[in-house]
Amino acid sequence: MAVSCDLNVNDPTPAHGDTLTFTYSVSGNDPIDAQGATISGTVVVGGVGYNVSTNITLPGTPAASVTYDTPAGGGLSFVSTSDPAVFTAVVP
Repeated sequence: MAVSCDLNVNDPTPAHGDTLTFTYSVSGNDPIDAQGATISGTVVVGGVGYNVSTNITLPGTPAASVTYDTPAGGGLSFVSTSDPAVFTAVVP
């Protein structure tokens, strides 16, 4: 699955003095479970073909680590919160 990221604001049309909350969201960064697979082939002995197979379990993959940079722009000063994906800023 493709990873997508967004930065959302709680009020896109604020007034002077309003405190805005900006929240990053990430989707598609999902772990992949281990999965079984069958591997097959053929062995030829004395001109006679023998079909053979074996089963394996391919390893899963955990979700990738995520960090969030402090947003910038609009003349705002961003402050981190206890949630690493959420920042606030007061509109001057």
